[in-house]
Amino acid sequence: MLKSHSKFHSSSMRRSKLLANYLMGHAPVLRAKRKSADGWAPTGSFLIDLRTKSVGRIAKASGVFPDMRESTELIEQMKLMLRELDTYRDVGKLTQIKLGKVRLLDALAAWKSGRLSFAESYAGDPLLPSMEKWLEQTGISPITVRQYRNYLLRLQKLRIASPASKIRDLPDILRTVRALLAKEQKAVYFGNIRQMTMSYLVNHLGYDSESHVLREVKRVPPIKIKSRREHHPLRSVADLVELGGRVNTSGRWGNREVDYKSWIYFMAITGMRPTEFARGLWARDEATGHLRILGTKTRNAVRVIPLITWMAPEKRVLGNLQMRLVHLRPATTVRCRDFRRTAAVWYEQAGVPRSRYSYYLGHGPKDMTALYERRIPSKEELDQDRDTMLRWIEANGGPRRQAAVPVEAPAAQDFIRTLEERATG
Repeated sequence: MLKSHSKFHSSSMRRSKLLANYLMGHAPVLRAKRKSADGWAPTGSFLIDLRTKSVGRIAKASGVFPDMRESTELIEQMKLMLRELDTYRDVGKLTQIKLGKVRLLDALAAWKSGRLSFAESYAGDPLLPSMEKWLEQTGISPITVRQYRNYLLRLQKLRIASPASKIRDLPDILRTVRALLAKEQKAVYFGNIRQMTMSYLVNHLGYDSESHVLREVKRVPPIKIKSRREHHPLRSVADLVELGGRVNTSGRWGNREVDYKSWIYFMAITGMRPTEFARGLWARDEATGHLRILGTKTRNAVRVIPLITWMAPEKRVLGNLQMRLVHLRPATTVRCRDFRRTAAVWYEQAGVPRSRYSYYLGHGPKDMTALYERRIPSKEELDQDRDTMLRWIEANGGPRRQAAVPVEAPAAQDFIRTLEERATG
């Protein structure tokens, strides 16, 4: 039968005597005793019992046992740590220790290494509510928040994470997810979940490289990508016309009345990212009359590109087009991301300088030469590149170019009709 902690310190005289013994440097007292034939035998770890001016009494198990090497010195170091924190009135750290959010041994290790933040104090908090609080902060983009919430929902549906999960369980959760997604060959999906976890620990909880939880999370290796999907840009205007004519009437995904053909032409001509197109992130640029893309992925995503065709900027469900491409018969290897690659190939074939079409695609400089070459194109250069692209499209079966940028934005349907007439005529 264990003698409880409260009974062991029931009388005020016993507490005062125990505190005096500690302050005088006497041998530490064990946290509990067990009754045997020879009487009460000590068992369990030692007890740290101190009264502080900052947060009152702190009575916690030390986690140090009699058979540990230098156990008496560890106890003295813990008391010294508590007294020093009390001297500096460090209420936050003393409160974490008093409430049991951080063990005395962990606090001592952090104190000795100069890491007084005690980041591990959050390890016992519920995981899912803490991550929801993180996702509600203003520093994360809405599309990333939506993506991360989908990850959390899937972890709950698979019963990998539950309301009982703690922050300290994150390494085990990641290992389980990795084993599952490795079988499904979803390396990128797991990489995103792993990155989400590390971003949460570092940016929200303030964990550093010395943190036990973050260190264990980093030890979960990413899944190696065995093979990447090949790029399949459309090489010619005829290829674009042929694909647009097939995809608009095939498949059962999405609304049959939606003009998916216009989507394909617009993305191939502008080189927008799929997310930029799906969210309708573009408008007419007042200064030049060309097309301003209001991208959000990087600081280079906001850019002005030559205006060749136009669609109303509104939100669209791009997944419906992707499903039509996947299930198209006869099959095609082209996917939504390939329309952006199509624009890159056409800019290059038309002879637009690389430094400018890199800007039109929203790419950042990759080396010092590209950094020095990079600048925002002027209106004259935008007009010149527009004329260059239209001349190349016309030479490859597209419609005849207009001499200047029109005041009214050219509708996609008109551009497509003339393009198809010349390509098929």
